[in-house]
Amino acid sequence: MGPAAAADDGEVVQVRATQGTSMTAGGLTDDVLTQERRTRGPRAYLRDAVDRLAGADPGLAQLRMALQSVLGIAVGVGLVWLFIRLTGALQLPAGSAPPAVVTAYNHALLIVSMLLAGMVAMMAGFTVNDRTPRGQLVSSLTLPLPMLAAMAAGLAVGAYHVASLVFVVALMTAAVYVRRWGPVGFRSGMVAFNGGFLGFFLHAQIGLGDLGWLAADMYIGVLASLLVRFTVLRPDPERTLARMRRSWEARARRLLRLSAAVLATEDPAGTHALRQRLRRQVVRLNESTLMIDAQLAETAPGTAAAQAQRLFDVELAVANCARFASALAVTRAEPAARAQAARTLTAVLLSDAAAALAAAGELRSRTWSSARTTVLAHRLAASVEDGVRARRAVEQESDDAEFTPAVALNAGWLPGSVPVSAAASTTPGRGGRLDRTTMPPYLRSAVQIAVAGTIAVVAGSLVSEQRLYWAVLSVFLAFIAATNSGEQVRRALFRVTGTAVGIVAGDVLVHATGGNVWASLGIVLVALFFGIYLIRINYTFMVIGVTVTMSQLYVQLGEFSWSLLLLRLVETVIGVGAVVLTVLVILPLRPQRVLTTGLLLWFQALRALVDAALDGLVEGRSESLRPAVRELDAAYAALVATAEPLQRATFGRNSTQLTELLSVSGAARMYARSLAAQSEDGEAAGQSEAAEVALRTMAGQVRASATAVEQRIQCGEHGTYVRASALAELAAEQVRPRHGSLQHALRDLTLLDGALARLAAALEMEIRDHDTTPDEPAVVAPPA
Repeated sequence: MGPAAAADDGEVVQVRATQGTSMTAGGLTDDVLTQERRTRGPRAYLRDAVDRLAGADPGLAQLRMALQSVLGIAVGVGLVWLFIRLTGALQLPAGSAPPAVVTAYNHALLIVSMLLAGMVAMMAGFTVNDRTPRGQLVSSLTLPLPMLAAMAAGLAVGAYHVASLVFVVALMTAAVYVRRWGPVGFRSGMVAFNGGFLGFFLHAQIGLGDLGWLAADMYIGVLASLLVRFTVLRPDPERTLARMRRSWEARARRLLRLSAAVLATEDPAGTHALRQRLRRQVVRLNESTLMIDAQLAETAPGTAAAQAQRLFDVELAVANCARFASALAVTRAEPAARAQAARTLTAVLLSDAAAALAAAGELRSRTWSSARTTVLAHRLAASVEDGVRARRAVEQESDDAEFTPAVALNAGWLPGSVPVSAAASTTPGRGGRLDRTTMPPYLRSAVQIAVAGTIAVVAGSLVSEQRLYWAVLSVFLAFIAATNSGEQVRRALFRVTGTAVGIVAGDVLVHATGGNVWASLGIVLVALFFGIYLIRINYTFMVIGVTVTMSQLYVQLGEFSWSLLLLRLVETVIGVGAVVLTVLVILPLRPQRVLTTGLLLWFQALRALVDAALDGLVEGRSESLRPAVRELDAAYAALVATAEPLQRATFGRNSTQLTELLSVSGAARMYARSLAAQSEDGEAAGQSEAAEVALRTMAGQVRASATAVEQRIQCGEHGTYVRASALAELAAEQVRPRHGSLQHALRDLTLLDGALARLAAALEMEIRDHDTTPDEPAVVAPPA
């Protein structure tokens, strides 16, 4: 039995599809699912949420944005207060009305001016993300222009009820449609809507003649944002990259600590819980790596290729250490092997390269009690050695090396599900007629928001003509950072939840402050900081922060009451209901369609990498496959970003199948990356003729089976997945040396074949095998 078969080593427990395995709608056994749910208590969810926040923000961009927005608001409010004290802007002169009226009016307009400056400062913190300081300055200075134009229009039609309602709906539609022009369009649409909304909201308090003072308030907000941006929180790409690297190192060390911990755990439940954490940490590490790659392209384009290659080598080594440690634990390898593996990882954690290499050499030199354990121990040792060598590698400066990152960061973060939703919107679905409608995502959202806005305006007016703007605002915000029906519904429901919680919190804090202006301002700044910073954990936090802010605003305007807060909740529910009804009926971009598109994009990237790796195995080519690996990593990150929110909103068989797809895609990506690394050695050159024929036959079968899976995902055709593991086993018997990189590559290919068989099972394809279906021989693609 060759190494590919002998290495049926416990990773197969995780990924192998066999005829006798008890599966639930595509993969995980009922026992494993039940055990996983039992280990996921509140503390585990909180830990995962915090880890997700840290993983999504390795350069502390989210923290800096929250600080910049809040400090900008604080500075803007202070400057406006000083500006009005010096100029008397928007203030009634003493004696122009009864003193009580003058005082109330002036206080209300002071709050409005503060609100306007603070809003502009906050939006500048959110939306101005240009790469260069000059670009940030230009974007900041032009930010108020669409806001002023829309506010003027809102003030002009505000006195005409029907016209103002039509204006609000048209403004929402235009604000979404202009997203076709990218970040500039998004920023312009965002500020234009806020300006028009304020004009509609405040037309009874201010008029067109006040636009000059309002423009001054806006530019005070811009000035406050620039002061904070270029003095307190100066943009520095090099420091951002350094913070990302420190975060990456900390995450890599955490992954190694978990790997050592899983080796030392004897309790099966504890082992399972640690393996789940290991998998999540591997994903987070890879996301951080993608972000560093993108930052390198901006910060150090001359040496980005060399630095990215070294980072890739280290990340692959660390991920493989976690992979083989997990496999040693789950297969209950002998204690001595696990202890030696743990000592090896501990030496790596201590940054003792000599001790790590010595421990890895001892781990590699011994033959353990089973072939399975021996192969795993040898591969873990090889991964440690690869990692040490990669860290020792001298960075080669190159001024002409071309480097293109797999992803472009969006405001400092990975694009998430946006590319998948955009592809799904322009790709026909396989459902009914409505599901097959294709159009650009900005046009689809514009049509949907026009319909939802109309419903919200009509229904909101029936409840309260004066307060319907909360329904309108709920509709608009449901379409921000949500690109398909599933995300829009979740965001809308989070808004209701956050509003309800925020109402209670706001009422408590209002009574605690007693209406004091500066105490209210402090609460507003704290609430918005946590809302902005925690928005990537859950949008509910942002809604709570805004609702608390509005409670304090109502107090300062003399309108606060419990009935008003309840009315706001009712109007919010109306807006949310309008969104849910619309996105489920009008041009719906259904979650299943988006998920299918994400799965297809991921599989196409996987297939491209496997094809390139097979060329290396068969032809003996030696070339870097890092770009193809990174394309796969980016596609997998987009798939996870698309699927994870849906996983929390599905139940029963759909939930099980979605869990299976995420499990399989993660395993297949891991094996494909390792396969690519092994195929780069060019060891296939110089093999015997029998070995070459066996390798070509195996590669043909893998490619044919991959084509069948892609056709199933793309077209819905029920095909047959023919496993290539038996052919890989035959090839392993022919190739030499017996323990070289080519043998390891064949083993990774066997495991990848098992993962893809699980995917085929989840897709309800027929699965056949060369050595278990003797009655009808499997069709193999002819050797290339």
